[in-house]
Amino acid sequence: MKLLEMIEQGRFLGEEFLLWLWMRGFTNGGTSGHDGDTSACFIDDEVVLVTEWGDVKELSLRKGNPQESLEAFEALSRGMRPNRAKARILAGDLEWAFMLGAAQLEISAMKLPPTQAKDLHGRLSDRLFLLEEGIAHIERRFATFLHRRARDCDGLLSDMKAWVSKGLAQSADQ
Repeated sequence: MKLLEMIEQGRFLGEEFLLWLWMRGFTNGGTSGHDGDTSACFIDDEVVLVTEWGDVKELSLRKGNPQESLEAFEALSRGMRPNRAKARILAGDLEWAFMLGAAQLEISAMKLPPTQAKDLHGRLSDRLFLLEEGIAHIERRFATFLHRRARDCDGLLSDMKAWVSKGLAQSADQ
C-alpha cells in the first residue's frame, strides 16, 4: 500500500478527533480529561467541512461563531466531516491559537503566548518551550480521544451523533 493511500484511509480518525474536540468544547468546557490538566481547548472562528458526495464538496465557515452556527450543524447532520479547524487552547493566562488539519493531524500557523525574556537566547528558549507545551496539550487530548474510541467506539459515535442532533435543534431555535 502506498503512503498516500494509507494516509487517506486513516484520515477518518483525524476527522473524528476534530469533531470530538468540537463537541468537548461544548459539553465538557474543552477539558482534556487528564487529572491535573486544567486547560481548555475550543474550536474557534474557522471550520472547514468536507464530503465526497453531493453538489457541495467543501464548506468553509469563518468569522463570528461558525462552530455554533445552524449551517455547521446542518452540514454535520448531512454527513459532512470537519477537515480543518482553527483551535484555541487556554491554560491559565496562556493562550495558543492554531489551525488543526484532520488528514495528518497537522498543526499550522500556531500563535504562541508572549514570552517575557529580554535577550534573544531567552526568547528562543521560551518560544521552544511554549511550542512544545502547546503540542503537548493537543497530544493529551488525542490520547484521551484514542482511549475512549478504543474502549467504546459505538458509544463515542452515538454521543457525537446526539450532540450534532442537539446542536441542530438549538441552532434552529435561535
